[in-house]
Amino acid sequence: MILLGTALLVRCDQVDEPIPPRTTDGTLPVTEAITRKVLLEDITGHRCNNCPRAARIAQELKDDLYGDDLILVGMHAGSFSPPYPPIGDFEYDSDHRTSAGNEYLEAFPVSFFPVGLVNRKPFQGSALISEGSWGSAVDDIIGEPSPFELWIDTVIVQGVMLSTVVKLHFVEAIAGDHNLVVYLTEDRVVDWQLDAEAIPVDVADYEHPHMLRTNLNGTWGVPVVTGSVAAGDTVTLAYGNFALDPAWNAANCSLVAWVYNTGTDEVMQAEERKFQP
Repeated sequence: MILLGTALLVRCDQVDEPIPPRTTDGTLPVTEAITRKVLLEDITGHRCNNCPRAARIAQELKDDLYGDDLILVGMHAGSFSPPYPPIGDFEYDSDHRTSAGNEYLEAFPVSFFPVGLVNRKPFQGSALISEGSWGSAVDDIIGEPSPFELWIDTVIVQGVMLSTVVKLHFVEAIAGDHNLVVYLTEDRVVDWQLDAEAIPVDVADYEHPHMLRTNLNGTWGVPVVTGSVAAGDTVTLAYGNFALDPAWNAANCSLVAWVYNTGTDEVMQAEERKFQP
């Protein structure tokens, strides 16, 4: 589903979700180092029988090793994702693809599944990484010092309407063009999935994790650095009056914001925040 509208926020209400203590300008205290989080985009589909195993590997990396420093997104795209005939039998009839996901698949041509992008950075010569190498690719970059401090300052859900404020602070001077993208994801989406490790393999009540539902600000986001930016600058992006699909469970939804270098496609920082309806 496409979000139905955009407008600048005129409210800045704060929801009751703990966020790290900040200084009066909203940034973290200078004594607290900013480190790099990692975005793992798991490219999947409901007819990919080995993709559930990959999703479990990703979740284990998050639960057992990296916690909130690893942000997971399940992107339904590619040949295993379309509704599967016969349409109308209520099995594999759903279409969880997004227009952004389809464009990403064109930008990063996938020739095998399961596959993922780890900060969209090449690992062993390729940005497309098999699930067996996700841990090594994450470990290579997670926790590095980062000049980008990114946080989702406000999330407001009123009925089916969403508003949010995202802020990006530059701890150091930055050179090169960078954009910021905001995802909307939903966790625990119950639907059909082919799972080679399940009995039977056709699972009617599979819980699809952290599913990409849409982008709030376009496939490639919006510019936050054009040419260069000085240390100490802060960019504030406000998005309001987005209509959520009533079929989505807001209690399981999150926003994922990520900033990337448009010259290399590499994700330089990412952040996630759950809705508080």
